[in-house]
Formats: sequence, structure tokens, C-alpha cells
Amino acid sequence: MNVIPTHRLFWLSSLCALIFTAFLVGCSFIAQDLPSITTQSPPTSTPAPSPTSLPQGGNLTIRLAKDIPELQPWQPRSRGEEQVISLLYSGLVQLDDRLRPQPDLAREWQASADGRVLTFTLNSDLAWHDGQPLDANDVKFTLDALQSLPMTSTALLAELHNIADVTIPTSSTVVLSLTERYAPLLAYLTVPILPRHLLAESDIADLDFWDVPIGSGPFMLADRIPDQSIILSGYENFHGGQPLLERAAFIVAPNHEVAISALSDEQLLLAEVPWRFERSISETLENARLAHYPENGYYFLGFNLREGRPFADVRLRQALAQALDVSRLVEAVTKGQGIPIASSAVPGSWADLTQPANAADLEAARTMLEAAGWTLPAGSTIRQKEGVTLTAQLFVRGDDDRRVAAAERIAETVASIGMQIEVQPADFETTLLSKYAPPYNFDLLLGSWRNGAGDPDFADFVYYDPDDFALFHSSQINQGPADERITRNFVAFDDSAYDNQAQAARQLYDLDARVAAYRQTQDRVTEQLPYLYLWADRILVALNDDVTTLDGPVNLNSPLYFWNIERWHLRSNER
Repeated sequence: MNVIPTHRLFWLSSLCALIFTAFLVGCSFIAQDLPSITTQSPPTSTPAPSPTSLPQGGNLTIRLAKDIPELQPWQPRSRGEEQVISLLYSGLVQLDDRLRPQPDLAREWQASADGRVLTFTLNSDLAWHDGQPLDANDVKFTLDALQSLPMTSTALLAELHNIADVTIPTSSTVVLSLTERYAPLLAYLTVPILPRHLLAESDIADLDFWDVPIGSGPFMLADRIPDQSIILSGYENFHGGQPLLERAAFIVAPNHEVAISALSDEQLLLAEVPWRFERSISETLENARLAHYPENGYYFLGFNLREGRPFADVRLRQALAQALDVSRLVEAVTKGQGIPIASSAVPGSWADLTQPANAADLEAARTMLEAAGWTLPAGSTIRQKEGVTLTAQLFVRGDDDRRVAAAERIAETVASIGMQIEVQPADFETTLLSKYAPPYNFDLLLGSWRNGAGDPDFADFVYYDPDDFALFHSSQINQGPADERITRNFVAFDDSAYDNQAQAARQLYDLDARVAAYRQTQDRVTEQLPYLYLWADRILVALNDDVTTLDGPVNLNSPLYFWNIERWHLRSNER
């Protein structure tokens, strides 16, 4: 049993008391300035009902696992920073709870016939938190400023260089000329737009935005106490509608047990905690709803497809996959934290189109190997073909118990179909990292990818796009000693059908058309198996039962559950 340090509980209780005192003091004058918001019924032949007041007011207290000492809005470096930025700032585009691009500052956009010009029309009467108007000049200033930063520092900055030119025909129109037709750019245009009137003479690379905390998002900075709290107040002129909540308070609570205790006594209404606390919370937390969302990253088994390697033959890859029950493997090695996956798309997102196979079929796997010419000599447990035994090495990080356990289960299972896999736990820096580069000396590699675009050390979701061109397109295979690119197709997947489908998918701006295209690419990867996808990890979220939205319950199964934060409210404020 873990003992919660009482001095930490006292500190958090004292801090929350101070914050709520500040809330009460602020409410006395802020509430007087808020206009009354009503919903109007459509015309009817009978008398219309009286307008109904929306459930305004209340304070949402949110756990911040660590403080945010410095703020750069385009580069979230932690989950808390990603969330704070999403409340303070707006982009041309935002991602909804299924990670689909939706209007934000821009109310609409159109692509030219060749797809190389995107025209965005801004909402009217946009304003910054300081009351100054926001227009197309701010958008151009932001994109130009970000393009002036070193593009090698983050994936986002590299992606923005797909924009060749930004013009502003009117104060409400932004025209982007692109280097090529490129649909993933829409996700990167969620980048926060910055205030030109405050920053025109500044070098944004050297600026701490806590010194200039002016955005255009649903909440504005009210107060910040380093290492303690970040208090945001609802922005009444937010273009998406005045938030119903009066405050969103991020409270720094690094200790997990303290945060869980604060959830129980309602000092915190929302908190993310590690998966290992799932059982204890579900058994003890009676006033909150538990859910989970997937990390933006995943684990996979990669096959070396180069000539001379055993798994260059797709039939061997298919036989190995047929022998495994991925769902049971993931449940066993991750103790429920892993979500079995069958593609690189984030589970639950708009591009999550492929379901993992349910059960293993060992007999079918053996038949595949026989058809490929790998036979089992009498008295032997390992198959042979032309005097060569079916033996391969599987490299895995030795400092990750779950990966090692998964590798060993894979080896144990495929031994029953006559395939010998030797698991090689290795140090990542000294051994495993070299397998991702020439001369690619491996047969199998149990690896992982982290997909954040804002900062290389954090897997953010704000810029999410499912494009896997870099992983599998043949142009992303290293071409030899003269090729100095950093390429990610380390398995050397070279498939013309995939190439054509993937190229088409990244050129389609219509989301329904992209869905159809990605269904084809995912089907092709499932069939050809450059990877056998394994799992993505769950992040646990707890939300007090008093919190809901005008649209129904908060979708905690989405990493971007704050996407409609302006419509959140407390049930206790309903009339």
C-alpha cells in the first residue's frame, strides 16, 4: 500500500483554497460584465417558449503534472503545455475529437484545381485577448516568422516549408501558394496564430511567451504562479462563442497519489494519471468517470525485406502473422495498457480503418511455410529449404521489459510452426540504433515510433495527420553511401501499388476521399506486411461527474477532448 505524503496533501489543499478564494473574489465583478446568453427557438405558429439561460459559471480545475517554465506556442513540450496552448491560442484550423481538420479562425477554405493554392476566409470580428483586431496580417506574420526559424529543429517547421508564399488580398483572406499539392498541411495549420501588433519587432525564437501571453483562444491568462498554478479566464469575445466556464485552473501536482487524492475530494476535477493506477482508481473513485486515449506512437515488429533476408518472402511474413494472436500477446505483456492495432493510425481517429486479426491459425501458418518451400525434416523442429534452416534474429531494446516479453512470446509461438527466432536484447544507443541505418544488419526488429511534430521529445496531437508516406514509400529507402538523407523506410518496403495509393492519399483535400485512399494503403500494408503492428499505449483520464458539455458527455477517449472546451459546463450550474 502506498502512503500519500501528508505535507504534499496539505500543500495542494492550501493552494486550491487560495485559488478558489481568488475565484470568488473575481466572480463578484467578472459576472457583472458578462452578457446574458440565451438560446432562441425557431419561428412557430404557437407562442415561443421563454429563452433558457445556459449553465454559465464555475471553475474547472485541471492537473498539471509539471510546470511550464517557458512558453513557445508552436512547440508544446509536454501534455500540460499542449493543453494550455490549446486554450490560449487559435489556429487557422483546429482538429476535432476524431483529429479531423475543422474551421477555427478560418471559417472555410478552398483549394485550386491543381491543389497548389489554398485560400482561407477568416471569420469576421476576430479579436485578440487585449481587444485588438485579428486579421490576415497576423496569419501572414505568423507563418513568415515560423518559416524563418531553423526548419531542422522540428517536423512542424519543416512541414511549413511546403508553403512557397503567403499573400493577403484582403484583411479577411489568406492565400497560400504551395510547392506541391499536399493535404497533410491542413493539420499543420493548426499552429497558433501570433499577434503581429505585439511581436512585429521581436525575434520569436528568443521570446518567452509568458511575457506576452496574448492569444485568441477560448481562455485568456488571468494569473500564473510558477511551480503552482496557471489560471485562465473565459474570453467573452471568443469567435467560437463565450465559454460557459468562468475559469480553467491548471494546478501543478507532480505526485500521482496526491493528484488522485485531489480528484477524490474534488480539489481537482480533471486529471491524467499513469495506467498503473487504473485498478485502484476504478475501485475507489466514486465521483468521476474514467476513460483512456491512445498515445501518439506505437510498437511494431519490422521485417527486413532486403534480398537475402528470410523475410524478403512475403509468405514468411504472412505465416508469422498468422501464427500470432496479437490481442492476447498485447494483453499479456502490457497488462491491459496496450491497445492492439493494425495500422499506424491513432486508434479512434478518422484514419483508424483497419482492425487487428482476432485469432491465430497455426495450421494455416504451417501450410503457408510448406507452400513457400520450407519443409520440416523428420525428427527436426526447425524447417529447412535447400539446406538452409529457417532461423532469424530479432533485435529488441533490453531495457524495456514489455518489449523483451513480447519478443520472447513471438519467438516461443513461431517455434511451434518450425521457425526459430533468436531474441537479441540490446542497448539502444550502442546497438539497436544502428539497425535503422546502413547496412541495416537485422532480420527482425521490435521497435516503436513517436509521432509528435512540435517537439522531437514529445508526441503531441495538435498537428496530427495519418500520412505514413515516410515509413513505406519506396522513395524513402536509403539509396546507398551517397544518400545522406535521414530516411524512415528502414525495412526497404518497395511496392508500386502502395506507392501509387500513398501518393494519391496525400494529395486529396476532401476528407471522405482521403479516407477511401487510406483504406487502400492500409489494406496493402496489411497484405504485404512490412510491419506487424502490435500496440499503442493508453493514457488514463479521470473527469468529475459534475463536468459535461452542451453536446453530451466529454469524449475522454480522444486525446483532444478540449476541442470544444467553450461548450463545457458544470451540471451544478444547470437551471
